[in-house]
Amino acid sequence: MTDLKTTHQALAAALVLAVVANTESRAAQAVEQAERIAASMNEDDVSQVKDVVEICLTMLGPGEDSAV
Repeated sequence: MTDLKTTHQALAAALVLAVVANTESRAAQAVEQAERIAASMNEDDVSQVKDVVEICLTMLGPGEDSAV
């Protein structure tokens, strides 16, 4: 696994895992982890990370906005 160096990276990873998890249990664990990480960050930083993750997932996922 990638060595996460910042809380921003850890939050982004947890949010992505919550979306792509292959079971509800793993998704729930990722959401819990994301919430714990976000609690240690300021609101603006959390919002920026969420925005970036949302854009990336939109580009990589199925649909008309997908880059793949």
